[in-house]
Amino acid sequence: MKLKIDLHVHTKYSPDGFMDVAEVIERARAEGLSGIAITDHNTCGAVNEALRIGKKEKFLVIPGVEVKSIRGDIIGLGITTSPKKGMGVEDTIKKIHELGGIAVAAHPYSILFHPCKMRGTVRTVGFDAIEVFNARTYVGNDGARRAATDLGIPMTAGSDSHTASEIGSAYTVVECEEADIKSVIDAIRKGKTSIVGRRATLGYIVGWYYQRLRRVF
Repeated sequence: MKLKIDLHVHTKYSPDGFMDVAEVIERARAEGLSGIAITDHNTCGAVNEALRIGKKEKFLVIPGVEVKSIRGDIIGLGITTSPKKGMGVEDTIKKIHELGGIAVAAHPYSILFHPCKMRGTVRTVGFDAIEVFNARTYVGNDGARRAATDLGIPMTAGSDSHTASEIGSAYTVVECEEADIKSVIDAIRKGKTSIVGRRATLGYIVGWYYQRLRRVF
C-alpha cells in the first residue's frame, strides 16, 4: 500500500508551534493524508497524546522529534524519547538508533528561516535518510536532493508545519506492507519513498512570525 505521510509536523509543544494535537490530526485527515509524524523541537511531549488520539481516530501517527545537534536539526522517527539537544551529529544519530528509531537530516542545506551547518557533515555521517523537500525551505532543497542522490540513501519530505494551514504542503509517499509504525519506518529505511510538495507561501511564514511575536510580547 502507498501512504501519504507528512513526516515533519510541530504542535504547541514546540516553543514556536501553535496547534493542539487534536487539531493537527483533524487537519491532516482533512488534507487527505494517511498519517503524520510528530516532530516537536527537542521534546516528545506531544507524542503520547498524539498516539492516543490517532488510535481512537484510526489515523496513523509516527512518534518522533526534531532535535538540535551542534550542527543543525536532526529528525528522529519511531522514538518516544528525545535525545539531549546540543550533542554532536554522530552522537545524536547513535542515540536515535539506540532508542530504536531512524535519523533523518532535517533541511540540511537551508540558509533561510532555519539556517543549518550540516552541508558537509551530511555526506560523511550515517544518516538513514535526508529530508530533500521541506516546504519552508526556499533555498536548499535542491542541494539536499543532490546529496541524497549522490549518497544513494532514502529521501523524505515534510511540511515543517507550525500552523494548521501548512499541514500537507509537503509529504512522503511511503510504500509499505501495513499502515503501522514499524512498517513505515522499515519502508523509509529501505528507501521505498517518493516526494510530493509545494513551498509554503510567504504569507504563511509572515503569519507565523506574527504569532510568535504576539506570544513573546
